[in-house]
Amino acid sequence: MKCVYLHLPDTDSCLFFPFNNLVEPLPNVALNKQTVQSSTWNAVGIPFKGVDGCRTEFWGYSCCTHTSTQQNPWWRVDLLAVYKVTAVTIINRQDCCSERLLGAQILIGDSLEQNAGTPTYTFQCNGMEGRYINVIIPGSSKLLTLCEVEVFASLPGKAIRFLSSTSVVAMFAYKTVGKLLPNLETA
Repeated sequence: MKCVYLHLPDTDSCLFFPFNNLVEPLPNVALNKQTVQSSTWNAVGIPFKGVDGCRTEFWGYSCCTHTSTQQNPWWRVDLLAVYKVTAVTIINRQDCCSERLLGAQILIGDSLEQNAGTPTYTFQCNGMEGRYINVIIPGSSKLLTLCEVEVFASLPGKAIRFLSSTSVVAMFAYKTVGKLLPNLETA
């Protein structure tokens, strides 16, 4: 088995990383993509707020979308290509109204058809393929507020890339110790 040993300076500690289990994290392919929603409550709650990278869950920071009260409100991001979606994370509003996401449906597909309580929902999608991600709240007199939607995916047919042992250790060392460490050993 290929592995990496990392000796932390000024300590007697060593870290061992088995290399065959490390994969590159999937990117958030929804970031700054094109969005639209069924209606907009005011000028602050525009649909782009759902993919602008602001993960704050409070309305006062102007980071959340907001539809008007209506039947079956929805929000959609166009990923601009078909992706193999592994997970969709929704950052929910926390200053009030978190129950508004109860009953939300996430629809993933290639068509423009319309295919609560916790701060963040992550939905495992097991590699579903699609270009459009829709979030809909079915029912009458509903509204939809999202503070951020992240879509973690790869292009179909593209293999997941394994990270090199040196880059994994360098990332870990930088995050753990605050600098890159020169004393790396690979086995």
